Amino acid sequence: MAMLAFYDADFPFWGVRPSHMPQQAVMHCADTLSDALNRATMPAVFVHLHGRYFPAAAWPALLDFLHRGGNMLTLGQAVFSQPVGANGQHQPQAALFRQLDIHEIQNVDAAHSSHLAAGANFPWLSEHLEELDLNLSASTDSLVLMPTKTKDQPLDSGSAGPMDARIYPLLMALDAQQQHIASPIVLIERLRGAMAGSRQVFANITPDDQFWQQGGMALLEQLAKHAAYGVTECWLKPGFACYEPGEHATLTLQAEALGQAQGQNWTATITTRYRDAVIDQKALQLNTHHAGLQSLRFTLPHAIAAGLYTLQVELRSEQGDVIDLQQGFWGRDAELLARGTRMRAGRDYFIRDGKTTPIVGMTYMAGDVHRKFLHLPNVALWQQEMGTLASMGVNYLRTGIWSAWRQLMFVDGHANEALLRAIDAFILTAASHDLECCFTFFAFTPEAWEGRNPYLDPRSRSAQKRFIRSIVSRHTDTKRVHWDLINEPSLFDPQRIFVGPRSLGDALETRAFIRHLQAINPDLGHWQRAWDLSPAQLADWSAVRPPQPEDIGFNTTEIAVKQHGIWLDYALFTQAVHREWAADLAASIKALIPDVMVCVGQDEALGQQRPSPFFFADAVDYTSVHSWWLNDALGWDSLFSKTPNTPNLIQETGIMHVARANGRSRRSEAELMQLLERKYAYAYSYGNAGAVQWIWNCNYHMDNINESHIGACRADGSQKPEAAITAAFGQFIKNTGVWLENRQLANIAVVYPFSNDYSNRRTTLAATQAMVRNLAFEFGANLRAVGEHDLSSLFAAPPQLLLLPCPQNMDATCWQQIEQLLAEHPITVLLTGPATLDRYFNPCQRAPFHHANIRNLSREETLHIADATYRASYIGEASAQLDTGCDAAGLAEQIEHVSLGQGQVIWCPLPLELNANPETLSALYQYAMNAAGIQAAWHWIEAETGKQIAQAPTGIFLQQQPFAAHTLWIAVNESSRARTLHWQAGEHRYRTELAAGRALLWLTDQHGVVIDSLWQHPVEKL
Repeated sequence: MAMLAFYDADFPFWGVRPSHMPQQAVMHCADTLSDALNRATMPAVFVHLHGRYFPAAAWPALLDFLHRGGNMLTLGQAVFSQPVGANGQHQPQAALFRQLDIHEIQNVDAAHSSHLAAGANFPWLSEHLEELDLNLSASTDSLVLMPTKTKDQPLDSGSAGPMDARIYPLLMALDAQQQHIASPIVLIERLRGAMAGSRQVFANITPDDQFWQQGGMALLEQLAKHAAYGVTECWLKPGFACYEPGEHATLTLQAEALGQAQGQNWTATITTRYRDAVIDQKALQLNTHHAGLQSLRFTLPHAIAAGLYTLQVELRSEQGDVIDLQQGFWGRDAELLARGTRMRAGRDYFIRDGKTTPIVGMTYMAGDVHRKFLHLPNVALWQQEMGTLASMGVNYLRTGIWSAWRQLMFVDGHANEALLRAIDAFILTAASHDLECCFTFFAFTPEAWEGRNPYLDPRSRSAQKRFIRSIVSRHTDTKRVHWDLINEPSLFDPQRIFVGPRSLGDALETRAFIRHLQAINPDLGHWQRAWDLSPAQLADWSAVRPPQPEDIGFNTTEIAVKQHGIWLDYALFTQAVHREWAADLAASIKALIPDVMVCVGQDEALGQQRPSPFFFADAVDYTSVHSWWLNDALGWDSLFSKTPNTPNLIQETGIMHVARANGRSRRSEAELMQLLERKYAYAYSYGNAGAVQWIWNCNYHMDNINESHIGACRADGSQKPEAAITAAFGQFIKNTGVWLENRQLANIAVVYPFSNDYSNRRTTLAATQAMVRNLAFEFGANLRAVGEHDLSSLFAAPPQLLLLPCPQNMDATCWQQIEQLLAEHPITVLLTGPATLDRYFNPCQRAPFHHANIRNLSREETLHIADATYRASYIGEASAQLDTGCDAAGLAEQIEHVSLGQGQVIWCPLPLELNANPETLSALYQYAMNAAGIQAAWHWIEAETGKQIAQAPTGIFLQQQPFAAHTLWIAVNESSRARTLHWQAGEHRYRTELAAGRALLWLTDQHGVVIDSLWQHPVEKL
């Protein structure tokens, strides 16, 4: 073995320089390094002692060295981040380490670590821990890996890719609670691709005097020795992840020396435990001197019983290399699966074992192989990681199949038994920790099998049911599992997801679209008028085609003549198809298990004209939203996915990777934690049922930068600061969740204008977001939402104030429902913008607006509210996009009051939510609330005098949610400054501190006493 090292006394160095060099290494300076690397013969290991600094001229030689199978050990933080030119100049850049498939190097604060531990898979440092006393008070690093550059399933958006590299902690920093919070030393093993066989050890430590005095050089020599062996890839795999009682388990132990790795003779000591008791131990020999995969199969001597089996493998080579593996499998435990009662859905929250259960959840696949967890199951790892989650207070685990459905059921109707048993094992593992498991069948669009349209082809639909029932039928008595039909659905084209409805143009879809239209109105003339088409253009039903977006006039200025009104009807058609598809598949499941929950895991589709919960809530047991992109509209996300009669779960929330203009990561780990905390807080606002983080483990086995960054745990398995958010909410909900019973409905309801939002000139997104932002931050108002097409819930629970924010075009049936509602209840309705445009933006007559008209907006408009005059500004393209209502004289300055039934309509002719002056909008909302007789349940007060103040603290979201005997408070600080908050609710006054960017929840009882708070943060009752 050749060891060459780079150290140059005249070269930049970060930290304390070493006093002596590795004993077995041939040392090289910057000038000789390139030649030495090029001449190195394998096996060889390169030791780099200069951390972030590396001679730029030698970089091609180092890459070639690694591509030839060379191994490497580095010392120092931010490794290879500052290449040094021939003139000695250097500056930070990512280009070098990114060629090692390290997308980013994140600084990790390990100051609160209490002790060190050796890594589990490669325990090379276990004998050195006593003398190793690293100073981690400053920091270490996290390497964000992205070694995967292709997809296994090129046509699947959710496809994983080849596992070309894996990272392992060699040294772990643990906190006082034994949580793994940092990995100062890590090993990257290159398994496939250009660097296959290369072992690369990164000691992400800034050396100080203590490091060298405590034997730092001896530590590096030990690491270099192990790195020099190269990669021997080892696996222990059970034939099945779950066996039936009475069967015998057969397992395979395999190993292969990759690339230029040294072949070795290995002894594998395998210990098998059943329910933690040793039941078998054996030693096997493997010889990797021979090229190719070496494998041994063996069968355990005892018949399988119900329960958990774990296996520990200690692999020791004749040359001193050490690898440990863990594995496990289940004996199917029917009693465990049947334990407890099924979770069910209430109006707002879930009920489990008779108790109200707000959700603190986590998406989980596996920390080793991620989305391949069903193909390469490791029950022992699942058991360990789920145990960690359960200890944090997680009560809901989401998982499923995001790709490669044909591998589970290649032939329609014939499912793969090994994969089915892997699913069984996963559900058993979750049940053993009392975790509710939500299993997802499809993602984005359902697999079509041999059909032409994934939603409409009967052949596809039948295959989908067979696929689902092959899984569900094995769990008819299982209590801790329910089923998610599809993750983030789009219709119809699988290659055009996340962009709104996209037609496949097939005959099935065309016929279904025509039937949908005929069911609404069989008169072809109705559609000619609605879509502004002549009898020649739409001569008969055979001329109807689903539109493509390029056929539609979405912009105010188009080059070609395009269609308009048909887009609204097509978008609504896709909603109907999705609902019917979901209802059909849900019915197939419930035919087997009538009381099991079924859901659809939808993302922020309301912003993309894709399936909305308001159209399919009656087909499922609960709805969801995945709050990813709209970080400035998180309250809006929660409000407009919560339907009146079903719980809504923020079923995925996390933080997308955001890059600066130079390509480097924008957010620190501390900032990621704060944003996640705010997202969790909003997940309980407006009566929502809780939050599920995406995801526990970063997934670096995808060709996707986001997936490499997103996750509560880093690639090396250590927990990011954001993992503490789940634990904090888990503890708070565990202490308080049972008291969140009989939530009082908000006295302000909002109608979401779907006719506008699904049209070709949608402005609803901006209007409703402005509305929520204003009412939440300026008034602390609680709200509830209904869809324009269905106001039925308001008849049973009428609000005092009903808002129609800038609907522009409105369906006639919506206004008819409002008229009927006001005929029965004394409700105040606030309508902003035009009152007399039909669903296709055509002028119409609408009682009681007999003298109303429309006109174009001016850049500056004036509005009189009560005794004051306000400015309404319409900037950008607003004057080209929007209409305003007005009277017969063209004036839009006056607010009109119209009596209607037992209630009243307040009409503001201007589309005020879309104006640029929030103060004017606030004045209108205050006016409407006064007219509706709404009195605030709480208000801000001065710290010194206790007097009420009108001005809300900048950037503070504070919401009160009253329950039968308790009140939940949610506070979010969206500003860059810490705030001291003072407020009064009834006769009770309170005070708390809220740091910049942070969030807080607390619960009070009927006497105003603070029962509990997030993080046990002080909330004083004055």
